[in-house]
Amino acid sequence: MDKRYSQIILRPIITEKSAQMTQLGQYTFEVTKDANKVEIKLAMEQLIKELYPANKTEIISVNTAPIRGRFSRRRRHGRVPKDGKKAIVSIGGDPLELFEG
Repeated sequence: MDKRYSQIILRPIITEKSAQMTQLGQYTFEVTKDANKVEIKLAMEQLIKELYPANKTEIISVNTAPIRGRFSRRRRHGRVPKDGKKAIVSIGGDPLELFEG
């Protein structure tokens, strides 16, 4: 896997809504802020090939959304929020076992 593609996808986002979306074949990941949809699609294809070589899946679409960090205060001091980006990847074919359990 190319070093750049391995650094694009940071971690899966697991919430109640994303767990329901996995039944529809949509998976949610946190990605780097400077990644675009084409890079995310290529990184996901390479990740699926490495983790599931016998799996016959194809990526249908990639949707991205910014994540705005929330500012928090403790007495006089404030904490700078960490902004990010999430990608919702629609996959057709076999489901991924990454979110099963």
